[in-house]
Amino acid sequence: MHLSKLTLIIAVMTSLAISGQTENSTVFNSREEIPAKYKWDLTRFYSGWEAWEMDLKSIEAGYDHIATYEGRLSEGPDTLLEVLKLQEAAGKIAIKAFGYAFQSRDLDTRDNAVRVRMGELMDVYSRSRTKLSWISPELLKIPESMMREWIEENPELEPYRFGIMDTYRTGDYILNEEGERLINLHGRVRNAPGDIYSSLTNADGDRPEVELEDGTVVKVTPGIYSKALVSYSNPVDRRNVQAAWMEQFEDRRNTFASIYNGVLQQGWTLAQSRGYPSTLALELDDNNIPEAVLDSLVKATRSGAEELQRYHRLRKEYMALDRYGWSDMHIPLIQSKTNYQYDDIIPLIVDAVGVLGEEYQGKMVEQFSSGFIDVYETPGKRSGAYNTSRYGVGSFVFLNYQGTLEDVFTVAHEMGHSMHSRLAQDYQPFPTHRYTIFVAEVASILTEKLLLRKLLQEVDEPRERIAFLESQIEKIKSTFFTQTMMADFEWQAHQLVESGEGISADRLTELWKGTVSAYLGDIIPEDDPYMLSWARIPHLYNSPYYVYQYATCYASAAELMNQMETDDGTIDRYLGLLKSGGNAYPMDQLRDAGVDLSSPEAFQAVIVEFRRLVDELEEEYTRYLDKNKPIG
Repeated sequence: MHLSKLTLIIAVMTSLAISGQTENSTVFNSREEIPAKYKWDLTRFYSGWEAWEMDLKSIEAGYDHIATYEGRLSEGPDTLLEVLKLQEAAGKIAIKAFGYAFQSRDLDTRDNAVRVRMGELMDVYSRSRTKLSWISPELLKIPESMMREWIEENPELEPYRFGIMDTYRTGDYILNEEGERLINLHGRVRNAPGDIYSSLTNADGDRPEVELEDGTVVKVTPGIYSKALVSYSNPVDRRNVQAAWMEQFEDRRNTFASIYNGVLQQGWTLAQSRGYPSTLALELDDNNIPEAVLDSLVKATRSGAEELQRYHRLRKEYMALDRYGWSDMHIPLIQSKTNYQYDDIIPLIVDAVGVLGEEYQGKMVEQFSSGFIDVYETPGKRSGAYNTSRYGVGSFVFLNYQGTLEDVFTVAHEMGHSMHSRLAQDYQPFPTHRYTIFVAEVASILTEKLLLRKLLQEVDEPRERIAFLESQIEKIKSTFFTQTMMADFEWQAHQLVESGEGISADRLTELWKGTVSAYLGDIIPEDDPYMLSWARIPHLYNSPYYVYQYATCYASAAELMNQMETDDGTIDRYLGLLKSGGNAYPMDQLRDAGVDLSSPEAFQAVIVEFRRLVDELEEEYTRYLDKNKPIG
């Protein structure tokens, strides 16, 4: 895209933001009230469920056809290529069908008809995986040296090289045909704890009403809970909202403990079935990550915990609070009255990533304007925010936008994901387009950092600089310290099960309290509802050993941001990382981009950055107090 054209688009977007502000309410009672430009365009997938049903049948038929090749892979490279191409064709349709079903579900988790269709899809997927469970064991019967020759002599096999050779790497943990068939038969069962948790907290979750100190009554939805923590100036209101929201987790603590025990037991059973010494070894081996990475991360973060505690002691002092707990940890020191209109922040974010080049900005503009983002909260909509990549369809962002400064950075964060997915799809063939979780947060975090840099460069007013600095400090606190703390907790929880210890609500609460203490000392009172947060955090139930990667990604993004200041080649290496999708192991991809996570120094550098930012916050807060001293 030509620069002048891109500049014109950004200017038009800005003018639209100014002229359309009255449209930007963040409160809607139904999706029909929301203008189309703020909603996903699911017709990118299908015209309706009838077309989806046709694809569902074609998926199963495609996998049935592949199953007829069982016992034939050793015939030669041509037969192998046929199977791989058939898998790719079926996989593309499956991604499309999954996207339509799951994204429809997330827009209204109360829609039972959608849940039935999801069940049909999962049944097809489970049966198909079972039918194809023979492929990896049969592939391993072909000598690796012969396979390399086949790939070298047949260029059409090249896109599949990485996946094929990774099968040989993990061959010791792949079972025979019957063993793989049995494991795949249990696939739906392994997903059950996460599905139950999602239903219990979303479709069947409580939405209590709370009366605030001024007499206003609010219904506490996930979005309002998050908004209260960052925008309710009255500490009693924040505490009451937190208590009301957490009451459902207290009331069902034994149920949540049973669900989490199911997660732990499923992981350990699968690890033992494949011959891994632990669930951690199983999860890390999938992406060839050394266990030393998590060990170094936890040790470095625990050793730097005093800096985190120092930050919270300063906050307690500045806020003049006798009691300081979880509900006080997110509210800005200086409360902003600004509600950021969604349309206004689009050109701001696009401009902030200008350093990444004209092509990058142009593609981001397209992502903002083409039905790829679902912006506002509505009844039944899943909580939170995410990006999901659907090869051949697009990269979709899911939001529950409320207009806070935190929401602004959330949009930047998810657009980083969206651009990573977009570039991976644009530059990689289907077999290697999907990047790993281990690098998934690098682009999102770096996009936030670019936005923060733009804001700090343009503003000298202490009040605003405090808000921006706190935003970055909060990012390190939540993405690095808190995610590492959660990873530390789940590592210990998995080890309990692996050593044969029983799991109960009391045991999990005790373990959570001990872990919180290691990072936050005595900052949070023991009777704070936060001490039941092991029951509140979805990632622990849906994605075991996921959260530590937020911290490793933060360290990677911070290092790349530092390099951009001094090395002109960093941007090309970074864009190369995004464009590489999943064509190599993530540790290797990061090394090629200039980041070495095998060294603990990468994590210790984040502690140093955090200390520097807290120092700057102290300086700005002193400047703010001096500027606002009463005269006389």
